[in-house]
Formats: sequence, structure tokens, C-alpha cells
Amino acid sequence: MGEQILLNVFTPKPGKLDELADLQMAESQRLGPISARFGWLGNEIYRSNDKLMIVTRFAEGATGFHETDEFKQHLDLLDPVLETVDSNPVTLLASNHAPVRVAVITGSTREGRFGEKPAEWIAGKAAAHRGLDVTPIDLRDHDLPFFGAPDAGAGQKQAAQDFVALMQGFDAYILTVAEYNHGPTAVLKNALDHLDAMRKPVAYVAYGGVGGARAVEHLRAITAELRMVSIRDAVHITYADMKPLMSGEATLSDLTHLENNATTMLDELAWWARLLRDADHPA
Repeated sequence: MGEQILLNVFTPKPGKLDELADLQMAESQRLGPISARFGWLGNEIYRSNDKLMIVTRFAEGATGFHETDEFKQHLDLLDPVLETVDSNPVTLLASNHAPVRVAVITGSTREGRFGEKPAEWIAGKAAAHRGLDVTPIDLRDHDLPFFGAPDAGAGQKQAAQDFVALMQGFDAYILTVAEYNHGPTAVLKNALDHLDAMRKPVAYVAYGGVGGARAVEHLRAITAELRMVSIRDAVHITYADMKPLMSGEATLSDLTHLENNATTMLDELAWWARLLRDADHPA
């Protein structure tokens, strides 16, 4: 996915540089989730002796945020401390910023599962999203014992250790969620029990009754207890969506509403992953 880059140079009113810097950093966090819906990818804020510079990135072709009430309120907040701002589009020639590492976890292991379709689809969309490095993870490939099981063999204990180490290498997670009996699968819940992913974002691609929404709500509570950050926007694949997918009459990419939901979700996930990865966390 391409991007637009804008270099903004802010000249504060006399004696207002510190106040301008504090305000812009607070506003960047406040407006981030809102502007992400309009294709905003992130800010980098720099300071010199007398000016503030902000490099703003938007998805290619993104429009609309500057017309929102939130942006107008932002300008009103800046007015008392801002003298001038000079904004120019620029082109990135090179960068060594680390990409966001995302695990796409297939959360069902049963025979004849539908979950491979959404897992492959969202992994492909995420891989095409600028700045995301995607790794598919199939829970079938990890012989995890039930968390804390006293009778786990040496092989399962080693599998659990390897799984935890593998998962710690990611900045964000996307879970494909099958809904069974109004909840997520036991294997997915068990995998989360093993997980150490504090202060990392997690997104959901769910399917089943009411689009897997009830299972996702269970998972939001579980991941909150794990101190993860749930992305508000999720993809919900209903039975009506699944019917043409299972018959081969359509693919997930043919369903515009799911494509749009996935794009919004990935934009939010990327933003939160960068923010949390680069933040100064308390000990």
C-alpha cells in the first residue's frame, strides 16, 4: 500500500515552544485512532531550538480527516501557541524503521474447519499493508498442553516453551475466531493462557453465529486480563457470508463489506502496534 508523507514545520509564538510540543504530543495520541479511519498511518515529532517538525503519513489517496470536527477542534487548540505552519509533501527515499511483526493465528484445529479461509485472506491483506511483516501461525502445529496440566509430557512442555518464545517475537496479533456454543474454541483460549503479550494489540477475524461476535466479546475480556489492547474494529463473517464462500461461489475478497472492515482494522492495528512498541513502558 502506498503512502503520502507531509512535512509540517511549526513556528510557535514567542516563549510557547514547550507548550506547543506538549500539546502536539498529546493531540497525536488523542487523534490517532480517529484519523486512522481516514487512512492516517502515523506521526513522527521532532524539535529544534525554535521550531517543531511533524512528519505525517497517510495511506495513498486518503482524504477527509481535515474536514472533520475533530481536526477543526485541533486547530483551535493550537491557535493560542502557534505563529505559523509550513506544510509540504515529501517523498521517502530510504528508511531503516523496523516493520511491525504480526502473527495471524488460526484459532481452530478441528477437521474440516472453515478457519483456513479467513486466516489466509487476512494474512494476505496484512502482508500487503505497508509496514507489516506477517507470519501465519496454525495452532495445529503446536502440541500445547492444557495450561498448568500436571500430566503434560516433556514434549508438550517443550512445545509450550517454544510457543511462548515464538509469540514474544511479535508486536501484534490477529486471531481468527470460530464461535462454538457462544464462545471461542478451547484451543484458542488455551493458547492465550500460555501467551505473554502484555501491552501488545490484538485484532479479531471471527465467523459463525452473528459473525462470531459473542466469541469475540469473550476474547476481549480475556485479552484485557492479559493486559493486551483489543482493536475496536473487527471482521465478522456471518453464516450468510459463509454460504457462498463454502460453496466456492465467492471468495472473501469479493465481499466488499468485509474488505472494508479488514482495511479499517489493519490501519488501527498498525497504529497501535507502533505506538505500543515504541512507548516507554513502566517497569
